[in-house]
Amino acid sequence: MLLAIQNLIEYLNRNYIDDENLEKEVNIMTKSLYDPEVEKKGIEKGIEKGIEKGIEKNQVEIVLNMLWEGLDEATISRFTKIDIERVREIIKKHLN
Repeated sequence: MLLAIQNLIEYLNRNYIDDENLEKEVNIMTKSLYDPEVEKKGIEKGIEKGIEKGIEKNQVEIVLNMLWEGLDEATISRFTKIDIERVREIIKKHLN
């Protein structure tokens, strides 16, 4: 899409406007809108967020399953290595 806009601006400039700086400014603008390095960082950030959500979902499932098996908060925390406050937060959020 950005390439199409860039080509259109270049065409209009060459045929109708003839501004020396316009094409250079459009090139700078389109590169700032699409930068492969920025896209790469965005993808990496998205993957990290997905992993965090996956870990969070697993924590919730594990804590609730252990609770339903009759284990107390302290035991769940000790076996899972999840901070006891986090265990309590999960229980409160999902059982109330």
